[in-house]
Amino acid sequence: MSRNLALAAAVAAALGLTAVALPASAAAVAAVAVAQDPLTEADIEARAETFGAAMEALGEQVGAIRADASLSDADKSARIDAALAAAQPVIDSFVGLIEAFIRQEVDAGNIPADQADGILEMVRAQFAQIPAAMRSGDFSGLAAMGG
Repeated sequence: MSRNLALAAAVAAALGLTAVALPASAAAVAAVAVAQDPLTEADIEARAETFGAAMEALGEQVGAIRADASLSDADKSARIDAALAAAQPVIDSFVGLIEAFIRQEVDAGNIPADQADGILEMVRAQFAQIPAAMRSGDFSGLAAMGG
């Protein structure tokens, strides 16, 4: 496995996060950005740190909502849904960055093209778990992936 393939897989797995379907517009923006200025490992690492901090803040926000005894279950659910909706662009953007990096590495010959779809599916599956984990407070599925 190439170093860049390992980095892409490690970023996704180490974060232990998931992918929500990336809107086509976000994917197009990421593709244009990569075409203009190729992503580096340092770019990915810096964005992963920022993304991790954003998800930690979201987890704290959602945890505070869940712990608020003055709220009904319906109010808690509505507030958690609103917090997740507000964070979705951050998640989509990071997933787009990872996808763009993987595609860039395929184009450069650093990741075999026949492995790209499987890697992308793994990334999307991991990031898709964030909303459910945030809603439930059960992060064990994310931790099992290395996060």
